Amino acid sequence: MGGKRRRPTTGSSPTIRDVAKRAGVSPGTVSNVLIGVRGVRADSRISVMKAAEALGYKSNHMASSLRRGHTRTIGVVVPDLSNEFFSGLVTHWEAQAAKAGYEILVVSSGDNPETETRRIQSLIARRVDGLLIVAARDDFGAASGFPALLPPAVLVDRASGHKRFDTVSSDNVAAGYDGTLHLIKLGHRDIVLVTSDDSHLHLRDRVDGYRRALKENGLAKRERLVIGGRSVEACRAAIAQEFRRPVRPTAIFASTFFATLGAIKAIHAFDIALPGEISLVGFEHSEWATVFQPHLTAVAQRREELAAKSWSTLMDRIGSPRAKLRSMKIPVDFSIRDSAQQLAD
Repeated sequence: MGGKRRRPTTGSSPTIRDVAKRAGVSPGTVSNVLIGVRGVRADSRISVMKAAEALGYKSNHMASSLRRGHTRTIGVVVPDLSNEFFSGLVTHWEAQAAKAGYEILVVSSGDNPETETRRIQSLIARRVDGLLIVAARDDFGAASGFPALLPPAVLVDRASGHKRFDTVSSDNVAAGYDGTLHLIKLGHRDIVLVTSDDSHLHLRDRVDGYRRALKENGLAKRERLVIGGRSVEACRAAIAQEFRRPVRPTAIFASTFFATLGAIKAIHAFDIALPGEISLVGFEHSEWATVFQPHLTAVAQRREELAAKSWSTLMDRIGSPRAKLRSMKIPVDFSIRDSAQQLAD
């Protein structure tokens, strides 16, 4: 029947030469297609894949990879897979890997440098070709027992400008500046910035953007910075303290996902009208910002672009290990919705 695969009549397993003959290309082209080498014409790639499928050809991927000195696997280290931002990055990296003929191995560090070190050691033992890492700390590599030699690695989201590794991160100064400036233009002068902590450079950059916007508009002395903590509940409690002060803020800029959820919970707990009595700008990770009412005005990081740029940077580093280090900043998006409004006179 026409739908059945045609296998060689010799009784032996099909070879690369069998696939090449059926596809009308050279054995070298077949090999390049199967290991994911770039530069093969699209029509040739399609012919090879169809021929391999028709013949039931299965390459010994691991054995051939080890002979070439690499495994076509990439190790991914993130702080917390339950965090939607990090899991979103992993999803996009999986898509990049599939396009390039790679597999990824994903581990979580728990935001702990020692655990991170052990996870990286485990990935190195599995002979990954490279690493994509959302670092637990900005001083990545300083933990006791950290491997002396790493495969090519790119630090993503955090530890921007690290002296030993390529980095790809969002423009967090712009994120802090844009969110604050939007509230200032709406007439707000008592603006609380809530951040989870100040131990990471990307969070301090958001604070710097906030301060820059205040200073440029003559509001530097009205800074109200709240370091909430690394949980929604901790951020809620910290914001609640601001609501108990003699002069309540008229606006909140929640500069992390946890701070955003904490702010919403605190506003609801105090029965404060949003945006009638207080305006809110937050950080979002997905379409959840448009689910509740009012829809959230928010800064959003470009996860797909972060993933694509960090992947291409890693591929370049694998191809050119001695090339000059890169530090790339990805713009953020700012979505104006309903949760922030003009301050009444």
